[in-house]
Order: sequence, then C-alpha cells, then structure tokens
Amino acid sequence: MSIVGEEEEDRELLVKCPTCGRVSEGCEHISGEDLAALRRLIRAGVSVYENEEAAEEEELFEPSEDESKGSELYQILQPRFTLDDVVLTERTREAIEDALVELRHKWLMFEAWGLSDVIRKGKGLSLLFAGPPGTGKTMTAEALAHAMGKPLMVVNYAHLENMWVGETEKNIERVFHNAWSEDAVLFFDEADAVFHRRGQTAAPWANRDVNVLLTRLEDFPGMVILATNLTKALDRALDRRIDIPVEFEMPDAAMRGEIYRKLMPRLAPLSGDVDFRELARKHRLSGGHILNVIRQAMRYAARRDGIRRIVTMEDLRAAAKREVDKAQVLNRNHLEEEGEGGPGRRVAYHG
Repeated sequence: MSIVGEEEEDRELLVKCPTCGRVSEGCEHISGEDLAALRRLIRAGVSVYENEEAAEEEELFEPSEDESKGSELYQILQPRFTLDDVVLTERTREAIEDALVELRHKWLMFEAWGLSDVIRKGKGLSLLFAGPPGTGKTMTAEALAHAMGKPLMVVNYAHLENMWVGETEKNIERVFHNAWSEDAVLFFDEADAVFHRRGQTAAPWANRDVNVLLTRLEDFPGMVILATNLTKALDRALDRRIDIPVEFEMPDAAMRGEIYRKLMPRLAPLSGDVDFRELARKHRLSGGHILNVIRQAMRYAARRDGIRRIVTMEDLRAAAKREVDKAQVLNRNHLEEEGEGGPGRRVAYHG
C-alpha cells in the first residue's frame, strides 16, 4: 500500500479530544503530528493501561491464537428483540436500567469516581434473572445485548460438561475466553444446572467445576447473565458475585393484555370479536404460555377452509383453556391411576 493510501486509511480513525471534541487534522490541544502518531499506534494494535493490574486483567481473558473457538460449547445470537418488545414490571425494568446505567457510564464510575480503587477483581457486571418459566428472562437477555450493541453467547451445557476429569474446567475457561474475544454478553440459561450448590453431589470434580465457574465469573471483565427458575438450587457463593439481581414476576392482567397485543402477529387474520382484555382477566398465564395460546388458536383457524380461516375469540378461549389444562397433564403421575382397587393402584405396563 502506498504512503498516501496509508494516510487516507489513518484519517478514517476518528479521534476525540477531551477538551474540544472530535478532531481530524489536529487542534490546539493535540498537534497534527501527535494525531498521526496516535493513529499509527492504534493501527499497530497498541494497548494502553492505567497500571499493571489492569493489563494483567485483560491478558487473563485474551485467548491464544491456537485456541479452538469452541463453537460447540455455545451459540452466538445476533439479538432480534429490543427492550421495547419486552413487557416487564416497573421493578424489573428499573433493575435492567441500573445495569444499562453502569455499562454506559463505566468510565465515570470506575475511573473518574475511583471505583476501580476498591474493586480489585474484574470490572465486569453480573446479573441474575430469576422467576417462573415464561416470564421473559431469555428474551430480556437478548434485548439487553441488543441495547449494548453486542451479540449474545448462549452456553450449551450438553457440551460444557465432559465425562473426563479436567475437561469441563477447560471448556469453562474456553467459554469465558471466547466471550471476551467476541465482545459478547455471556448467557447461562437455567444456570442452576451448572452453578448448583456444592456438596449436593458425590462427585468431587463437580464441586471443583463450580469453583472454576465462580472464579471466572468474579474475574470476568465483561457482562454475564444467569437465568434460573430455581434460585434455591444455586450455590450460596453466588450471592456476593451477583451485582444486580433481577426478579421476573408473573404479569398482572394489564401486562397480560399488552403481551397478547405484542405477540399476536401483525398479519394474523383476527375476527372483530377478539378481546385480549377478557383473555387477560380470565387466565393467569405467563408470556411464554400466552405465546402457546396464540399458536394453538392459529392452529384451530388453519383447520378451516376459505374465508372461515380467521382467528376468532372462540379459538383463543379454547386455546387458553387448553393451555391451563396442560399444567394438570404435566403434573399427573401416569404410573399411578385409579382402577378397580381404588386410588393409588399401580397399573401394570404391557410393552
């Protein structure tokens, strides 16, 4: 590349003067020569740290060139949802806003106000999303990543845990390394599966794996979200490592009505008698269950022919009832049925 080409490429790097704002050719605070030198250093990949501790912190999460990307350990998603798509209680949304405030004003809090002087470990942010199934934990994690302009790295537990002693620890290291390298929000859905209480298993290496997870979580300079329906199953050492706990509550009637409106596809053919407020008042369902209701109602409509193929209020009522009844089916012990011998009689299986 010619020297002229290099100069034109360097000019594409925008440099901001802390006093007068963005500069392109130099200003009274930064000379043109200093500006050119700075751009050359940036192009060369030079990193600058306040102290040795900060440099060591980033090196800890810088993967080696020959390290596998470990794509089987996780899935990287480009966020589809925004925070406007999620229906949350005021308390839940306030906790999410707290996270965004720290992320957007990290330099102010840690450097200008000196928070880095008292926090010796990683300067990352860890959140715990806790609440019943279907209350929007995964969707909010995606929306939060979208608000930060980052991808979401979803951990795959099936590949994270390995039957060979020591391999799970290596997988954990690789996941955190690659999350930092990809500049992604690291997401552990159903986190109780891996951050479970130590001592609940007879296998000593399982406890050691939790130790590694806790250490990496504390040292990680990026953002980690743990989601769970079973907070009591989580290891107690997580308490001090979680920066912001976020509770996802069951939606009230007003929220359920809004969820119905947001989840019903814009192109879905609805009859004029559809009343989301009636459905919201009658059935106490989470957002995930409401999505099931809409999907089932569309199945009912799709069975019909011609102009009758529209989603009616009766379709939605029947779908909502079916979703409520589903819980009874899932909670039933099908090995114990009432027979001639009365309740509790075991039914023989003839396979």
